[in-house]
Amino acid sequence: MNHFKLLTLLFVFFFSGLHAQKNYQVSIDLTKISSDQLSVEIITPKVSSDQIDFHVPKIVPGTYSISNFGSFVSNFSAFDQAGNALNITHPDANTWKIENAKKLFKITYTVDDTWDTPQVKEDIFEPSGTSFEKDTAFVLNTFGVIGYLQGYEKKPYRVQVKRADGFYGSTSLELKKGNNPNVDLFETDSYQTLADAPILYSKPDTAWIKVANASVLVSVFSASGKSSARSLVKDVRPILEGHAKYLGGKLPVKKYAFLVYLSNKKNLTRYGALEHTQSCFTFMPDSFSPEELSSQFRDIASHEFFHIITPLTIHSEEIGNFDFIDAKMSKHLWMYEGVTEYAAHHSQVRSGAISLEEYLKRQTEKIGISKKYFNDTLAFTVLSSEALDKQKEQYQNVYQKGALIGLCLDVKLLTLSNGKFGLREVMARLGKKYGMKKSFKDAVLFDQIASMTFPEIRTFFKDYVEGSKPLPLKETFEALGINYNPEASRKTIEKSMAFGAGLAPDKKHLLITDMSGATNLGKRLGFQPGDVFVTMNGEPFTIETYQECFGKYSATAKLGDTVKFVVERKDANGEVKEVSLEADIREEVQAYIALEPLANPSEAQQKIRNAWLGK
Repeated sequence: MNHFKLLTLLFVFFFSGLHAQKNYQVSIDLTKISSDQLSVEIITPKVSSDQIDFHVPKIVPGTYSISNFGSFVSNFSAFDQAGNALNITHPDANTWKIENAKKLFKITYTVDDTWDTPQVKEDIFEPSGTSFEKDTAFVLNTFGVIGYLQGYEKKPYRVQVKRADGFYGSTSLELKKGNNPNVDLFETDSYQTLADAPILYSKPDTAWIKVANASVLVSVFSASGKSSARSLVKDVRPILEGHAKYLGGKLPVKKYAFLVYLSNKKNLTRYGALEHTQSCFTFMPDSFSPEELSSQFRDIASHEFFHIITPLTIHSEEIGNFDFIDAKMSKHLWMYEGVTEYAAHHSQVRSGAISLEEYLKRQTEKIGISKKYFNDTLAFTVLSSEALDKQKEQYQNVYQKGALIGLCLDVKLLTLSNGKFGLREVMARLGKKYGMKKSFKDAVLFDQIASMTFPEIRTFFKDYVEGSKPLPLKETFEALGINYNPEASRKTIEKSMAFGAGLAPDKKHLLITDMSGATNLGKRLGFQPGDVFVTMNGEPFTIETYQECFGKYSATAKLGDTVKFVVERKDANGEVKEVSLEADIREEVQAYIALEPLANPSEAQQKIRNAWLGK
C-alpha cells in the first residue's frame, strides 16, 4: 500500500476562490478506492504565516488513549493555487510542516482504514476507527480521515462526499444536496464539530423515532443482513422515552443518531461504542443471537445517549477546547463517564424498565469489580487527569466506581434536601448555567456544585473524589432502606476460571496472558501464561469458536463434571508440545456482596427511596 499512487478524482467541485479561502473545502470519492484507501483533497483557508502544521489527530475525545491516526496517511502533498508543490516535512506521525504556507491552496493525501491495515501498528478501538469496503460499507469517523491546520481549527468545514448509487450516509449532521444527486454535502462550524460526527455509508437500513423534542435515527449495517434497524428501534424506544422523562421531558438536541455496525470479522476481540455529543458509533459481532444483541444494544444505547448531558451541555475547558495532538485531561471523569453510567441505570429503574432487584444486582457487580480489579484508594481526580499514561490501567473503573460515586452523591443530595432534589436536578442546573457553548474551569467545579447545594457536598468531593476514602456505600444504601452486606457467602457450583487472555501470534487462537486473578478451578487446571488454546472439551477453541464453547460450557456444566483443555506449551528447550489439562467441577463457598431491600423501611428511609425512585 505504501507504493499506491494517488487517485485522481473524476468529479469536479466548483468553488469560488474567495469563498474557498475562508473555510475548508473537503472532497472525498467513495466510488474510487483501491486497497482500502481513500483519496482526500482539501482546499484550505488562507494562511497568514510562512510555515504551518497540518495535523491528523493523535487522540480524540472519549477514547482516553493514543491513536495516532496520522499513521494511516500517505502520499501527502501541498500545492499553491497554480498547482506548484510546496515543500513539506513530516516530523512525527500526526504532523506535516508546510513551507511558504502563505501560498497554500490545496492539500491531498491518501488514507488507509484502521480496521484492515495490519502493517500500521496502532491499537485503535474499533468504534473509533475507519473502514472502507467498496460496494459494502464505509465507516467514516471523520477524525480518522480529515485533518486540520494548526490554529485554524475553528474555521468552518464544507465536506463533499461522492457515493455510489443506493448508498446512504447516516449521521447526526444535516445532509445538504448539491447539483449532483450522488454527492452529499455536510457543513460544520469548526473541526471539533466535524470530528464529533461519524458517518456510516451503506445500503440504507434505517428507522426514525420521535423522543420528546428530538428525532432519533437508528441506522444498521449487518454483514449477514439478519439484523435490522426496525428491531433495534423496538428495543431502544422505551429506554429513550424513560431517559427523556428523566431529563424533564425535553432534550438538549433536536437530532440524535445511533450508527450500528454488526461485523462478521473472525478476529473480533473488542466491541462497544464511542460516544459523540449527538450520536454514537457502535461496533458489535454479527454473530450475536437476537436476544444477546438486544440486551447489549439496550445497555450501550442507554449509556451513550446520556452523553448529551455531559459532555455536550456540561464540560470543562479541556473538553470544550480539545487539543487533538496534546490533549489535557480533565479531573472530572467521575462526571463525564461515571455520572453518565449511573444515570443510564438509574433512569431505567425509575421508569420501570428494570426492577429494583435488577438494579441492585448491577450495583453488586460494579462494587465487586471495582474492589477486586482496581485501586480503590486512588483518588478519582488523579485517575482522570492521568488516564492517558500513569493510570491508563485504572480507566475502566470510571464505569464501576465512577457510577457508584454518582449513586452516593445522588443519595447524599436527596438526604440533605429531605427528598426535594438530587443529582438529576443539580445536573440540570449546571446545564442551564453552562450549556453547549460555555465551558467550566476544571478547578472550580466542586466549589460551584457545593455553592448551589450544601457545604457537606464539598466535603463529599474532598473525601471520596479528590481523596482516597472508601465510598460510603453502607450509609448510602441504608438511607434508601437497603441492607448492604459486603461479606455475605453462599454455596455455589464453581464454573469461572478467571484467566487473562489475548490473541496468539497467528491471530486465530487465544493464549493465556495472566493467571493472577484465577479462581480455584482455574488454578487446578494448571494454565500457564503463554499457553495457546487448542481445544475445550474436545471441540476446537479458536477466536471464532471460543464464545460458543464457553456458552455451551456455562449452560451445561454441573457438579462432578470434568472440564478439559488441550493447549500448546513451550518446554524448557523452547519446543512447542500439546499438553492436556483437566479438572473436576466442585462445590464452593463463594463470597459475594448482598444488597436486599428492607421489607419494612423506616418512614425516613421510605421517603428517600420514593424520591430516588421518582414516586
